[in-house]
Amino acid sequence: MEIGILDIKGSLPCFENFGDLPTLAVNEDNIHTIKDLDMLIIPGGSLIESFSLNERLKKYLLEFDGILFGVCSGFQVLSKRVDIGRKSQYPIFREGLGLLDVEFSPLICTDRVEFKLMDNCIFGKCGDRGEGFHCHTYGDIKLGKGVKVLTRSKVKKLNYRYLKEESYIVSGVYWKNIYGTMVHGFLDNENIKRSLLESLGVDEEEYKAILNKNRDLKEKLKRKSIIYPNRKRHEKEEEENKKRGVILLSTGSQSGKTFLLTSIVSKLDGKTFVAKIGPDVRDIVPSLYILREPMLKYSSIKIGDRGWCDVEEFLRFVEESDYKYYIVEGVMGAFTGALREKNYSSAEVSKLLGFPVYVISSCSKGGIEGAFVEGLSYYSLLKSMGVDVRGIILNRVYDFQIFEKVRKIGEEIGVKVIGVKKGEGGDSRGFIPEVEIDYESFCRSAMGLDFELEIPLIDTDKRMKEGKNFEYYLKKWAHKFLDLDMSL
Repeated sequence: MEIGILDIKGSLPCFENFGDLPTLAVNEDNIHTIKDLDMLIIPGGSLIESFSLNERLKKYLLEFDGILFGVCSGFQVLSKRVDIGRKSQYPIFREGLGLLDVEFSPLICTDRVEFKLMDNCIFGKCGDRGEGFHCHTYGDIKLGKGVKVLTRSKVKKLNYRYLKEESYIVSGVYWKNIYGTMVHGFLDNENIKRSLLESLGVDEEEYKAILNKNRDLKEKLKRKSIIYPNRKRHEKEEEENKKRGVILLSTGSQSGKTFLLTSIVSKLDGKTFVAKIGPDVRDIVPSLYILREPMLKYSSIKIGDRGWCDVEEFLRFVEESDYKYYIVEGVMGAFTGALREKNYSSAEVSKLLGFPVYVISSCSKGGIEGAFVEGLSYYSLLKSMGVDVRGIILNRVYDFQIFEKVRKIGEEIGVKVIGVKKGEGGDSRGFIPEVEIDYESFCRSAMGLDFELEIPLIDTDKRMKEGKNFEYYLKKWAHKFLDLDMSL
């Protein structure tokens, strides 16, 4: 039994375990091996946005008579077409292979979900349930006549808005030997995997052989990570048991957090875990694309009740896991949501985590001077809250003579200021995770940024307690900033 997984530009073969079933990686150099497979998995990624399928690959996929199984973007590849025109006045269509009679249009969902099978099939019986997660921007599925519904997922939130009550949406379809689902982690459900193995006639001995080949395959896939050579060097370092981490906060959305995060992780010299404050895990997928690491429950840290794991769960994971670096991206601006309810902002969550923080301020709107003033105000308020702020990153610097003046002012007042030159294409379509993204181009551009960032040691035992609410700190900081008297 040979189960292949597609490993080409824009694909994410390490994003999930796929039931530990893949035994062969199919890439541009061995496309011909597809015809000899019993099953081919097309993983998620940016396959549609990146135009990843060349004509030769398309031919082999169209002629394949084994089981074709696509997840998320891999599902979209099998469809008729995808409208990637989110935030566009008109639809922007990308053609699929047309093997499944469905069309996709924008619908955002990043929930952890429960799904159920809607028909008897190779994965189980109608009504069987499992768990997984969604991570998509284009998930509205228009069904044609020639498909059957495979899965429905129970979701709480669509397009950033919570539903009045949990609802089931169509998340997968199939026709004959071709299957597609938007549920990541689908094959990692034991009951789903067992049903598939039984359908394929795999006995216990052959299953053990599959697991052994899968372990070897995973190691080979990891070696294709841009950071793999650094990991091997790290094994010889004296400080390998010491953990380092940082949180990237910003003064607002579109400051470049995701672009800088991707650049940072590409330069680190050890095993790296990335996480997102809040539920929108799409922002950390480019980093996972480079690292070839999976998306886990701990990849999303809750703000309020939104996200996948709470602060204490995440900190336990940090203490028990074997990563050297833990890099966390904030949500929107550092203080967005802080006056809504308890622990509803990146600033408050950062304080609870106790990680060192850098504030990102973009020069795109207010210039270098305005970005520095804005960043300095955030730096000051975060400090007054007890957050361990280590410096300000001015992103998209367009004149380093002006920046040098700002850096010297920071040096005089004891504030570290780092300048990052504007990267190529960072704001264009195809480079924005929440609109449309080409992972290959995005990551290569991010890797080209030239700046250094210290990733300090972390100590989870020294994290801050909740203390006063944000309104208290805001009032206190504002009065001190304006040099007014205040009695609290």
